[in-house]
Amino acid sequence: MLESFRNNMKGVAFGIVILIAIVFAFSGIGSLSVSGSASDTAVTVNGERVSELDVVQAITNEKRRILRENEGLDATLLEDELIRPQVVENIIGRKLISQAAKSGGMGVSSRTTSKLLLSTPAFQSDDGRFDQDLYLYTIRNQGYTSATFLEMVKDDLLIEQFVRGFVTSGFITDGELDLLASITEQKRDYYYLTLPLQPALDSVVLGDEQIEAYYQANKQRYQADEQVVIDYIELSPALYQAAQPISEEQVRARYEEQLATLDATTSRHAAHILLTDPDQALLDEISGKLAAGESFDALAKAYSQDVGSADFGGDLGYTSGDTFPESFEAALAGLQVGEVSAPVKTDSGTHLIKLLDIQQQSVDFDSERARIEQDLIAEQAESWLVEKLAKLKELSYNAESLAEIATDLELKAETSEPFSRAGGAGMAAAPAVVKAAFSAEVLEDNYASEVLELGDDRYVVLKLNKHIPARQKQLAEVKATVVASLSDELARAKLAEQGAGLLARIQTGDQIEAVAKSEGLDWQVVMDAKRSTGGVNNEIKRFVFQLPATAKEDLIESFYTRSGDFVVLALTGVEAGDSSKLSKEQRASLSYAGISSASSREMQAVQAALRNDADIER
Repeated sequence: MLESFRNNMKGVAFGIVILIAIVFAFSGIGSLSVSGSASDTAVTVNGERVSELDVVQAITNEKRRILRENEGLDATLLEDELIRPQVVENIIGRKLISQAAKSGGMGVSSRTTSKLLLSTPAFQSDDGRFDQDLYLYTIRNQGYTSATFLEMVKDDLLIEQFVRGFVTSGFITDGELDLLASITEQKRDYYYLTLPLQPALDSVVLGDEQIEAYYQANKQRYQADEQVVIDYIELSPALYQAAQPISEEQVRARYEEQLATLDATTSRHAAHILLTDPDQALLDEISGKLAAGESFDALAKAYSQDVGSADFGGDLGYTSGDTFPESFEAALAGLQVGEVSAPVKTDSGTHLIKLLDIQQQSVDFDSERARIEQDLIAEQAESWLVEKLAKLKELSYNAESLAEIATDLELKAETSEPFSRAGGAGMAAAPAVVKAAFSAEVLEDNYASEVLELGDDRYVVLKLNKHIPARQKQLAEVKATVVASLSDELARAKLAEQGAGLLARIQTGDQIEAVAKSEGLDWQVVMDAKRSTGGVNNEIKRFVFQLPATAKEDLIESFYTRSGDFVVLALTGVEAGDSSKLSKEQRASLSYAGISSASSREMQAVQAALRNDADIER
């Protein structure tokens, strides 16, 4: 509970995490292919369909997240089928929250979404301005259209809004705050001495007979695992790209084919002053001030009734012509940069619209080159892959040698390093490869495996090259390990005996300081320590705060640290925390942490209830 409580006190709001995720989902690790069908239904949540393409995109994004947070991780370990169950569960959970929010009348305006995209660093040029070309390139590279991406962002914001509501509507009573403070602000006094393991290790002297006897008694620890070496042929689009690079002539030819259908995309940066029900006098007043040279920004802050944009000078972000109502978009399209429109009426009220900027996506060969090259690679690699895969499956069935097959397919046969059933490096890191390599068909019958799918359009077929049976390692091979294990056991036994003697002396009345000095050991005293106190041994502090706070006399305990040292300590004082001694800032932080903890529990209960009542079809 306290660990969770401390995490809450860090103040990392769930909603902020969502917004950061939107940005970082598009940076840092390059392009991964997304394949799937938008017409295939993967799961239905209360009648709302989730396509197979949505699931595939979510799996791809999850892989990116894992690779970004685990530098150097072998991507072959991230098999789609291992990741898919949790991804689908996450999608279902998000859908249920989104549906609950919408049924409660919650929503997200296009203006809010536009502001978020406008301020997202991943979509900004070096000068900090929103870059429409970069935005479109980025989302298309992730497999989104503008419409599907905006819908995803709106869902993220809606979910954040729903979850944030639990925190902002929560409260904590004075009694609850007093109880929290009594725990989190509790102080403890303690003494301790440390009996280190290293001197005991250094004092161990072993003879050959001891080493031999220990080896014989523990021979089962020193077994060399069964291993195999495999030959394999890998097939992937990357091999096609390396062998068949796209030429400049191919790219230019495709550009000429598409030139007639490539339209320049124009985005307009709009600001407005919204008046829900103005009379002519008010409109004349604002128009007069504009004509007199007063800034549109200041007038928007003073007059606009759009609470979402007024504080930003009426700034609504960019639109490509489909963000705002038709009459609004038509008026905006008729303006020059810096010009303000006549009053425009929509369902929201009356708008005075200003065009702040125009960005036009130019269509030329250089701007389209990268996209066309990727399209050509994808198209040709797919055809090549389908053809090669069919032949690989045909030729590898009952094959005597993979080398001949590789030659026929213009591919390369590789040989792995030895690996055990626990896997290994490179190709042996894939669980499917390990499973096939140790299957009866490959290991015992000496057949080639079936063509295995590794994810991301990677395929492999393998055949046994060498089988290395398990064997007993000789003492000469493992002597260093045997010596280390035996020395450690003997040293720890000696330490336990010495520690028991020290503990007995302290329990019968000797002071920790006196015992430590008599044995030449380090000792420490810590007064008024809180759980948050720094500058002390954290491992010992955690142990102290796990001890009961109800003892009426000194509490003597001992334990071993992670490094093997033996610690004897005396808990001599416990003082409950007092909320009245908290500063205003500490009180506010503690209140927020208590509310966050309660809100998390409430949110979990809501999710469970939504799940129990949901109609989910897989």
